[in-house]
Amino acid sequence: MSEGPPGLARKKGVVAKETKTISECYESGKLIKARVLSKVKGGLIADIGNNIEVKAFIPGSQIDIRPQRDFDQYVGTELEARVIKFTGNDIVLSRRVHLEEERDRLKEKTLSSIEEGQVVSGRIVNIINQGVFVDIGGVEGFIPVSEVSWGRINHPGSVLSVNEEIDVNILKIEEEQERITLSHKDTTTDPWESVDEKYKPGSRISGKAVSLTDFGVFVELEPGIEGLVHVSEITWTKRFRHPKEIVKMGSVLEAVVLGVNSEDKRISLSLRRIEPSPWQTFKENNPPGTMVKGIIRNVTDRGLFVEVAEEIVGLVRPDNISWEGRVSPEDNYEKGSEIDVVVLNVDEDAQRIALGIKQLTKDPWDDAQKIYKPGQSEVTGTIKELKDRGVVVELENNIEGYIKENELSRERGRVDIQKNYSVGDEITALVTGFDRRNRQLNLSKAKQEEKLEKERVSDFISSQGETSVTLGDVLGKELKAISDDEVN
Repeated sequence: MSEGPPGLARKKGVVAKETKTISECYESGKLIKARVLSKVKGGLIADIGNNIEVKAFIPGSQIDIRPQRDFDQYVGTELEARVIKFTGNDIVLSRRVHLEEERDRLKEKTLSSIEEGQVVSGRIVNIINQGVFVDIGGVEGFIPVSEVSWGRINHPGSVLSVNEEIDVNILKIEEEQERITLSHKDTTTDPWESVDEKYKPGSRISGKAVSLTDFGVFVELEPGIEGLVHVSEITWTKRFRHPKEIVKMGSVLEAVVLGVNSEDKRISLSLRRIEPSPWQTFKENNPPGTMVKGIIRNVTDRGLFVEVAEEIVGLVRPDNISWEGRVSPEDNYEKGSEIDVVVLNVDEDAQRIALGIKQLTKDPWDDAQKIYKPGQSEVTGTIKELKDRGVVVELENNIEGYIKENELSRERGRVDIQKNYSVGDEITALVTGFDRRNRQLNLSKAKQEEKLEKERVSDFISSQGETSVTLGDVLGKELKAISDDEVN
């Protein structure tokens, strides 16, 4: 009986041989080579035949230890896999089982040879927001995002890639949890080791704004090196509630180095000091005594806040408004008004400018010290204020005088000021000196009366025409005149 055409017999023989080979691999667990033909729903189709095409299916979950989404990458490649199902024409392969077994062998070998502080090579197998997983020989270690780079990064994927070979330093091994913590940045030079030489205080540098916070701006000077511009060093004059109103994220900034602390890894920077302080410029252009125009920006009981240059405000205190004394700013000036002021002082460090209005006119006190002669000049004025120990007298030219209680009368004993004097009373007194601190003339009514009496006596003696007349004679006649008046 014929067994059929010779070609068919040979084909059956080849199929039988291929089937036997596959069956042996299935029974023994021996690896088989699979040439990936195509991608299908849920996995791959591969050819595992040696002489004829024998199709097998590799489920997506069995392609690799980690789930894979891109099956196209395997099409046309040859993989080693294990036959996990063989039923007639239904052949299923697993590459994952093979990889796991290989990993376990490597893992045991690796764990017995590594130690903390050791630098080893590894392959990146996955990247997440929190860090990077690295295979260091059948064992996966984890690089926290803080250990990826010396510089600030938003995501580890911005500096590392999956399947990339990198060196890592073993920071910690927790055998029971099979957890290994790694560092990639430790395998490179710490840039902070050279900051003292690179960034000298006072030098100008440029960098990129990498973080904007309530308290300032972090500027990346180089990978791993950041400096902080505190909010107080962002601008000289502009007011803002958050640095983002002044600085844009990612913008390149020019700054001045204020200080370097390599031990604490801190560099303080200033944006505003790129330009001279406007207070310094104002001071150079307007020394004390200079008259400038300004706009009243605010009026309070503290004085007038006057803008004398763009965003530069000085203060006129109440006692610098008028030579006549303290004036209420709120009763005499309006916000928004333009006024002339005199620069009194500029404190560029404290960013303060003292201004004056009364200094626009000559100080009447300067003339007073020339006009009035102590012991000679008599003045007449109006009582302005009654005090416990004296009276304040308003004189001409906005000058004040003060008469102490014991200078109000030649009589000994206390004077009842409230009973004997009233505000508005006219009073004449003798200038006895100057109270420069309080800007008042020291006056004495008692000495004025004494001086007046001496003048009367001198005039009387002169009127007698006899040089032999003595003071006793004069007083005797004065007493007699008083006695006659009493009798009459």
